[in-house]
Amino acid sequence: MSDSHDFEFKMAVWNRIQDGSASQEDHELAFRWGEEHRKRSFENASPHERWMMQRGEEILDAWPFPLTASSSSHFPRQQILLFAIMYGTSDINNGGLDQFFGNHTGGFAPETAEGLDLINAPAAAQILRRAMSLFGDPYPREQVFRCE
Repeated sequence: MSDSHDFEFKMAVWNRIQDGSASQEDHELAFRWGEEHRKRSFENASPHERWMMQRGEEILDAWPFPLTASSSSHFPRQQILLFAIMYGTSDINNGGLDQFFGNHTGGFAPETAEGLDLINAPAAAQILRRAMSLFGDPYPREQVFRCE
C-alpha cells in the first residue's frame, strides 16, 4: 500500500471512530497504530521525553520548583544548572524562545542563563536575559503570568 493510500485508509478509520460508525476491527487497528506510534516515539525520544513517557508525568512535576537554592538543596547546583540548560535549550531548539517562555521550562530561565554563563556561553546567556527582561522585574516564574 502506498503512503498516500495508507494515509487515506487511516483517515477513513479515524473518521469512522469519530462519527461512531467504527467496527471492532477499526478500533483494534487504531489501538495497534497507537501502540506502534508510541513505540517509535519512545525509540526516538530524548532522555527527558523517555522519562516522561515512562512515568506518565511531566519531568517538572518531579523536579524541585522553583529551582531556588532552598527548594533544591538536595541537588548540587551544577546539576540543577545542567538540567536547566539541557531542558531549556531543547525547548528553544524545538520552538524558539516563544515556546520556551510559553511552556513550564520558561520558569527556570534564570537558571538556564546562569548555566549558560557557567559553560562559557555568555552571548547566549545575554540573549536569554534580554528576553527575560521583557517580562519585567522580578521575572515571573509562573507560566500563567508569562503567557498573559
